[in-house]
Amino acid sequence: MATRRTTRRPPAPRGAITWVGLVLLAALVALGYVAYVAIPVVALHYEVRQVVRDFANQAVKDPDDRKLVAAMTDKLRRLGDEPVLDPQGRPARRPLVDVNPRDVVWERSDSSLHVAFDYRREIALPFLDRSIERVMSVDLDLDISRPQWGGAP
Repeated sequence: MATRRTTRRPPAPRGAITWVGLVLLAALVALGYVAYVAIPVVALHYEVRQVVRDFANQAVKDPDDRKLVAAMTDKLRRLGDEPVLDPQGRPARRPLVDVNPRDVVWERSDSSLHVAFDYRREIALPFLDRSIERVMSVDLDLDISRPQWGGAP
Protein backbone atom coordinates (compact mmCIF):
# COMPACT_ATOMS: atom_id res chain seq x y z
CA MET A 1 0.00 0.00 0.00
CA ALA A 2 1.40 3.31 -1.05
CA THR A 3 1.50 6.12 1.39
CA ARG A 4 0.10 9.41 0.34
CA ARG A 5 2.36 12.36 0.77
CA THR A 6 0.83 15.63 1.76
CA THR A 7 2.59 18.82 1.16
CA ARG A 8 2.09 21.48 3.72
CA ARG A 9 2.98 25.02 3.16
CA PRO A 10 5.20 26.38 5.89
CA PRO A 11 3.44 28.87 8.16
CA ALA A 12 3.79 32.52 7.28
CA PRO A 13 6.43 34.34 9.22
CA ARG A 14 5.22 36.11 12.30
CA GLY A 15 3.69 39.48 11.49
CA ALA A 16 3.17 38.72 7.80
CA ILE A 17 -0.04 39.84 6.13
CA THR A 18 -2.26 36.95 5.09
CA TRP A 19 -5.50 36.91 3.13
CA VAL A 20 -7.42 36.22 6.35
CA GLY A 21 -5.90 39.30 7.92
CA LEU A 22 -6.84 41.38 4.88
CA VAL A 23 -10.44 40.12 4.98
CA LEU A 24 -10.68 40.91 8.69
CA LEU A 25 -9.21 44.37 8.12
CA ALA A 26 -11.67 45.07 5.28
CA ALA A 27 -14.57 43.91 7.47
CA LEU A 28 -13.38 46.14 10.31
CA VAL A 29 -13.12 49.16 8.02
CA ALA A 30 -16.60 48.49 6.58
CA LEU A 31 -18.07 48.12 10.06
CA GLY A 32 -16.43 51.38 11.14
CA TYR A 33 -17.86 53.20 8.12
CA VAL A 34 -21.37 51.89 8.77
CA ALA A 35 -21.09 52.87 12.44
CA TYR A 36 -19.82 56.36 11.50
CA VAL A 37 -22.83 56.87 9.23
CA ALA A 38 -25.55 55.09 11.23
CA ILE A 39 -24.85 55.97 14.86
CA PRO A 40 -25.81 59.68 14.53
CA VAL A 41 -29.04 58.71 12.74
CA VAL A 42 -29.99 56.14 15.38
CA ALA A 43 -29.04 58.49 18.22
CA LEU A 44 -31.20 61.29 16.81
CA HIS A 45 -34.16 58.91 16.37
CA TYR A 46 -33.73 57.85 19.99
CA GLU A 47 -33.81 61.52 21.04
CA VAL A 48 -36.98 62.07 19.01
CA ARG A 49 -38.67 59.18 20.81
CA GLN A 50 -37.54 60.56 24.17
CA VAL A 51 -39.05 63.97 23.34
CA VAL A 52 -42.35 62.27 22.48
CA ARG A 53 -42.27 60.37 25.78
CA ASP A 54 -41.53 63.60 27.65
CA PHE A 55 -44.57 65.31 26.14
CA ALA A 56 -46.71 62.25 26.86
CA ASN A 57 -45.70 62.63 30.51
CA GLN A 58 -46.73 66.28 30.36
CA ALA A 59 -50.09 65.19 28.91
CA VAL A 60 -50.89 63.45 32.19
CA LYS A 61 -51.49 66.84 33.82
CA ASP A 62 -52.07 69.12 30.82
CA PRO A 63 -55.28 68.47 28.84
CA ASP A 64 -54.44 71.04 26.10
CA ASP A 65 -53.37 68.70 23.30
CA ARG A 66 -52.96 71.45 20.69
CA LYS A 67 -50.45 73.31 22.88
CA LEU A 68 -48.54 70.10 23.66
CA VAL A 69 -48.26 69.12 19.99
CA ALA A 70 -47.07 72.61 19.01
CA ALA A 71 -44.45 72.63 21.78
CA MET A 72 -43.34 69.09 20.90
CA THR A 73 -42.84 69.87 17.20
CA ASP A 74 -40.97 73.05 18.14
CA LYS A 75 -38.64 71.07 20.40
CA LEU A 76 -38.12 68.45 17.67
CA ARG A 77 -37.03 71.19 15.26
CA ARG A 78 -34.46 72.38 17.79
CA LEU A 79 -32.78 68.96 18.16
CA GLY A 80 -30.34 69.82 15.38
CA ASP A 81 -29.95 71.29 11.94
CA GLU A 82 -27.94 70.71 8.80
CA PRO A 83 -26.49 73.01 6.15
CA VAL A 84 -28.42 73.28 2.87
CA LEU A 85 -28.71 75.69 -0.02
CA ASP A 86 -31.83 77.84 -0.22
CA PRO A 87 -33.66 78.35 -3.57
CA GLN A 88 -31.37 81.29 -4.39
CA GLY A 89 -28.28 79.14 -3.86
CA ARG A 90 -27.23 80.74 -0.56
CA PRO A 91 -26.17 78.64 2.42
CA ALA A 92 -28.95 78.09 4.97
CA ARG A 93 -29.79 75.76 7.86
CA ARG A 94 -32.59 73.17 7.89
CA PRO A 95 -33.83 71.27 10.96
CA LEU A 96 -32.96 67.58 11.02
CA VAL A 97 -36.46 66.73 12.29
CA ASP A 98 -39.03 68.95 10.61
CA VAL A 99 -42.51 67.85 11.66
CA ASN A 100 -45.63 69.92 11.06
CA PRO A 101 -48.16 69.82 13.93
CA ARG A 102 -50.87 68.89 11.41
CA ASP A 103 -48.93 65.73 10.51
CA VAL A 104 -48.85 64.43 14.10
CA VAL A 105 -51.41 61.83 15.15
CA TRP A 106 -52.20 62.61 18.79
CA GLU A 107 -55.08 60.49 20.05
CA ARG A 108 -55.92 60.62 23.73
CA SER A 109 -58.18 58.24 25.62
CA ASP A 110 -58.81 57.98 29.36
CA SER A 111 -55.60 56.15 30.13
CA SER A 112 -53.52 56.07 26.95
CA LEU A 113 -52.06 58.32 24.32
CA HIS A 114 -51.22 57.32 20.77
CA VAL A 115 -48.59 59.49 19.05
CA ALA A 116 -47.46 58.84 15.48
CA PHE A 117 -45.66 60.79 12.77
CA ASP A 118 -43.03 60.37 10.07
CA TYR A 119 -40.08 62.57 9.25
CA ARG A 120 -37.63 62.48 6.38
CA ARG A 121 -33.94 62.20 7.09
CA GLU A 122 -31.24 62.75 4.48
CA ILE A 123 -28.19 60.69 5.35
CA ALA A 124 -24.89 61.81 3.85
CA LEU A 125 -22.47 59.07 2.81
CA PRO A 126 -18.96 60.44 3.24
CA PHE A 127 -16.29 59.48 0.69
CA LEU A 128 -19.02 58.39 -1.75
CA ASP A 129 -20.34 61.91 -2.46
CA ARG A 130 -23.89 60.59 -2.19
CA SER A 131 -26.76 60.83 0.20
CA ILE A 132 -29.79 58.68 0.79
CA GLU A 133 -33.17 59.74 2.10
CA ARG A 134 -35.01 57.63 4.63
CA VAL A 135 -38.40 58.06 6.24
CA MET A 136 -38.15 57.61 10.00
CA SER A 137 -41.37 56.65 11.81
CA VAL A 138 -42.47 57.23 15.37
CA ASP A 139 -45.52 55.27 16.50
CA LEU A 140 -45.92 55.03 20.27
CA ASP A 141 -48.77 53.99 22.55
CA LEU A 142 -48.12 55.55 25.94
CA ASP A 143 -49.79 55.15 29.31
CA ILE A 144 -51.03 58.48 30.70
CA SER A 145 -53.15 57.17 33.56
CA ARG A 146 -52.56 58.79 36.93
CA PRO A 147 -50.89 56.46 39.40
CA GLN A 148 -52.93 55.24 42.36
CA TRP A 149 -50.62 55.58 45.35
CA GLY A 150 -51.44 53.63 48.47
CA GLY A 151 -53.76 50.72 48.92
CA ALA A 152 -57.52 50.68 48.65
CA PRO A 153 -59.30 50.91 52.03
